[in-house]
Amino acid sequence: MKTRPLAAPASRREFLQTTALAAGSLLFTRATSRAADTPANSRLQIALIGVGGRGKSALTALQGEQIVAFCDVDHVRGREQVAADKVSSGALARFPDARWFHDYRVMFEQMADQIDAVVVSVPDFMHYAIGLAVLRQRKHLYMEKPLCRCITEVRALRAAAAEAGVVTQMGNQGRAAEGIRLAREWVQAGLLGRVHTVHAWNHTVGGSYSLDLGPDPEAAGEAPPPSLRYDLWQGVTPERAYRKIRSHASWRGYSDYGTGCLGDWACHQLDAAVYALDLGAPLSVEPATTPLPPGTFPTTNTLHYAFAARGEQPPVSVRWFDGGILPPLPVEGFKFNDAGGSIFYGDKGIMAVGSHSSSARLLPDARMAELRSALPPKTIPRLVGGPHVEWVNAIRAGARCGSDFAIAAPLAEIALLGVAAIRAQTRLEWDATAGRVTNSASAQRFIGPGYDYRPGWGV
Repeated sequence: MKTRPLAAPASRREFLQTTALAAGSLLFTRATSRAADTPANSRLQIALIGVGGRGKSALTALQGEQIVAFCDVDHVRGREQVAADKVSSGALARFPDARWFHDYRVMFEQMADQIDAVVVSVPDFMHYAIGLAVLRQRKHLYMEKPLCRCITEVRALRAAAAEAGVVTQMGNQGRAAEGIRLAREWVQAGLLGRVHTVHAWNHTVGGSYSLDLGPDPEAAGEAPPPSLRYDLWQGVTPERAYRKIRSHASWRGYSDYGTGCLGDWACHQLDAAVYALDLGAPLSVEPATTPLPPGTFPTTNTLHYAFAARGEQPPVSVRWFDGGILPPLPVEGFKFNDAGGSIFYGDKGIMAVGSHSSSARLLPDARMAELRSALPPKTIPRLVGGPHVEWVNAIRAGARCGSDFAIAAPLAEIALLGVAAIRAQTRLEWDATAGRVTNSASAQRFIGPGYDYRPGWGV
């Protein structure tokens, strides 16, 4: 196992300065080494790594650019199913001359000079290796959340992005939404008073986040489908016999491949709190879960994050609920969104934020109705077109996106610290500056690297 030192994180002051800048614009100018190479009115030449699944959203959002390459380890899921989809088929048909690859390394060998920017929409376990490859080529990078599998990988990828001087964006699309802007504007205007507690949740029950692996999780017995390059799908992970349950949709439930329900959803449901309250890094996180099966994740998780006071703002207790467990009812008659969301409690009021920060409203409904005509002005610029469009516009403008890696990495670290606590099954006290768990030496391996990387992948 290769170990790499943790890249130095931003100090607390630097983090808050970055957040303040983002609060003013969520899209603010900076020079990048690659932006100067892109004429303002030209179409960007983009490669998509991972075409099925979330890749379809990138394809449809970016069809006004020039897609020059598609890369997917399974050409049935990555090409035939996309071509058969009513939404994405038209976008795919716009690029008949784009080249198709199974292996992103071959793609870069053959046509790196024809690519300006890359979207990565693949399972978590390959984010780090592919992200490093993209940044070493100094290509602009859009990476799906939660950025990486562990905090060590996140910090190394963030440092590589800063060195490359390119425009980056993490795919927590709520950062481009209306609700997250309302949440910050209302909190900053004092509608909630001093916020002391946030509850966040995802209501997915069962599914692919916690899997019954049986007595022998390494049991063989299945042949990969002919369309899947299973050797490439395994990527950096240890070589194992193919099992259908572990590929594609169910990979999130395995700790070598994904980050469970928390890793999948926390960057969506905690983003409003992190942004609106300038939370910074947590001091500690404590899990309470159902039993932890070997190699996978618990069926149900609750976590308690403790965040420090910030200036005149008090400490904040953030509680997470998933696997069918919901937070306490904030007011009588409140209906929990099935996907999830968050609820802010202040000494002067309560606010509910929808899943992916899609909306915000004051509670109870009578208070929302009372203040509707007297809400604070909308001071944070709104975006049209979503996070992919924000990213390409930022590339042309030499600007930073709302979920640029310098902003997204601390959010991803909050999620991944919780994942580490679930895997360690213990409370973690956290020194963010040192990048260390201070109360459990054995839990440090879950911060990172924590994985064995197969050779040949550049990590």
